[in-house]
Amino acid sequence: MTAVAVAAGRAVETTRPDRLMADPFAAALVDGAQSSLDLPVAWPAEPQDAPPLQHPLLLASTYIGMRTRFIDDILSSGDPTGQTVILGAGLDTRAYRLPWQDGARLLELDLGGVLGFKAGVMAGLAAEPGCELVSVPADLSLPWGGPLRAAGFDPDQATTWVIEGLLPYLDSDAQLQTLTEVVALSAPGSRAVIERAVALPRTDDFEAQLREFSDRTGLPMTELLARTDPPDPARVLEEAGWRCTRHTVQELCSRYGRRISLNPDAGDPGAGPSGTAGSPDEQRGGFVQAWL
Repeated sequence: MTAVAVAAGRAVETTRPDRLMADPFAAALVDGAQSSLDLPVAWPAEPQDAPPLQHPLLLASTYIGMRTRFIDDILSSGDPTGQTVILGAGLDTRAYRLPWQDGARLLELDLGGVLGFKAGVMAGLAAEPGCELVSVPADLSLPWGGPLRAAGFDPDQATTWVIEGLLPYLDSDAQLQTLTEVVALSAPGSRAVIERAVALPRTDDFEAQLREFSDRTGLPMTELLARTDPPDPARVLEEAGWRCTRHTVQELCSRYGRRISLNPDAGDPGAGPSGTAGSPDEQRGGFVQAWL
């Protein structure tokens, strides 16, 4: 369902008059999922008048639009690598909508059911990828290097790694395991773009909030606490010899002239929903771009 919601965000962005990117397949993927959720797939003429339950989804689509464009720009710039790996690909359609150099290979890792659903929808649309596309079924909370190698990944070849919308769904140990695996499988000339997880605090007050949340939802607090103190991707990669730059969500808002707000009279780009600078970074962890 998370993958469908992200596809809906791309569909909404595609319909905006000031769109940052276009995904002609996103709405069909949402429709094919037949979700019971009321997911918007178009930007309303008056966003503030949309049903209240859609407000957070429209705000999320604004973030998803910036995130998608940022990563698209990285993949379309610099020195391309012969192979690209998207970890937690979900319903990503970059294989079909981005230009790829001759001989490019894209390996997508996610749960088999998600990848199979996407392949079925794209086949129904008669969509053809612009590169060699390899789907690799894998549970990314477990070691995934073996399945990736078995699918033809070449660890001696430079790789572009895309880790988008994945780390927040892994506990801290699994996040570190993923980053360590990327380091181990990367040849010189590799590069990466990583969406960071928010570092949840581990304080008495926060643990009390988690206990209350656990009581209300039934989600064990141990699962929530496992997401505190996540590793910093930039630090992990820099210690392995990578060169990294960090990018905040506020920076993306300024770069693309966007506000994460439904209020057209909100403050400067980079301000959060309430118009206070810095709010997006209180909700999102920003991005790391890295080169080996």
